[in-house]
Amino acid sequence: MIRQIRNLILASAVASVPVFVHALNFTVQDVADAATAPTVQPSTGTSPEEALQITITAVQGIVQYRVAEDAPWLKAEVGIVLDQNAEFRTGPRSAVQFKIPPDHTVTLDRLGTVKVLQAIQKDNKITTKLGMKYGRTRYDIEAAGLEHESSIASPSSTLAVRGTEFSSYDQRPFAAEGVSLTGRVEFRDAKKRVSFGSRGGGKNKIDTNTNSSAAYAALNATVDPTTGFARSASEQPLIANLLSHGATIDYDFDKNIRVVRGGIPPADEVLGSVLPGQLNFVLRWQGDSDVNLGVLSPRLSDVPGTVYPIGGLDSVKSGGRTDFDHRGGKNGGIEVVYWPKDYPRGIYSAGAVHISGPNTPATLDVFLDGKRVPILSGQGSVETAKFISQPINPKIAAGQGIGIVRLTEDARSSGKRKK
Repeated sequence: MIRQIRNLILASAVASVPVFVHALNFTVQDVADAATAPTVQPSTGTSPEEALQITITAVQGIVQYRVAEDAPWLKAEVGIVLDQNAEFRTGPRSAVQFKIPPDHTVTLDRLGTVKVLQAIQKDNKITTKLGMKYGRTRYDIEAAGLEHESSIASPSSTLAVRGTEFSSYDQRPFAAEGVSLTGRVEFRDAKKRVSFGSRGGGKNKIDTNTNSSAAYAALNATVDPTTGFARSASEQPLIANLLSHGATIDYDFDKNIRVVRGGIPPADEVLGSVLPGQLNFVLRWQGDSDVNLGVLSPRLSDVPGTVYPIGGLDSVKSGGRTDFDHRGGKNGGIEVVYWPKDYPRGIYSAGAVHISGPNTPATLDVFLDGKRVPILSGQGSVETAKFISQPINPKIAAGQGIGIVRLTEDARSSGKRKK
């Protein structure tokens, strides 16, 4: 799969010397499999999924809710019944409690925001998933003869559990924290996956800076308030911008990549202030589609050489990296491949892979030291390459070669580059 992605992007680069003749359509079955393309499961004869409703049971202070990302915020009151995708936020000295039948109770503490991403029952199994942008959320579950699979995902960590009481805390700049109040809890972040706590074992804690609840207990007097493992300093402005416009962040442990959904991609007047690198390839699209950006570095010895939003391809030895996989939203999406500094000189080739969703207008921009550099594409030498991202076959992910960028001594605007 790695070789296929690299060869497809490389093919567009080779065809583009000295100019890119035309946009290149290509088909990538392996990428579809690796990048969350939907699959159709055979019928098993079991009962269909039942969406569960959420009922507000207690409100303290200033609490608001909304039924969807594009809906207005409304005052929360006891007794209001909501569906999946409901989102809550609390003000200072405030809290809200809601229940998911038959036995889940969730409490969001002050200055927090949480969204019910999933609440379903199928046969005897209840699956719930909460997305917490920031704050502290407590989750109480009573077994009641049912199987439970519940989780709270925040930008820095995920807590997963079956039948217990637990809470999650993620408030920048402090380290994200997981607490088992009763029972066994699994704590996952970008570096580790740890189970801790036990039934009757009392309160146990772990955070993103420690590898066990015992290590946390030993260091709890001197907690280092950082989350550097979770996000690089360079990407924080872009992540913060997306979060401020309604994005949710999760972590795909199968693909080993941070996942962003929703939000509003930064416009040109804002983009310059949030770009994470010295050299930045920026793909933006308008529709609710999942489009992936791949960039082939000019150093073929820089194996794998292709930066792509899947774990193992998300960074290369020369410093190129991508920090998240944006999977779309009603306002479109954005993906960035960047080199923080000392980028290799030579010819870069960029391509987009259409994973899912409708055809969507998209653009590619390349910035060096904050200034656009030319892209050789089917439109000639342009500052912004425009194209339509579309699948060739609905059952097979498809993409388009966008263009190439030649970075030499003449292209640099400041600083020393690698040779």
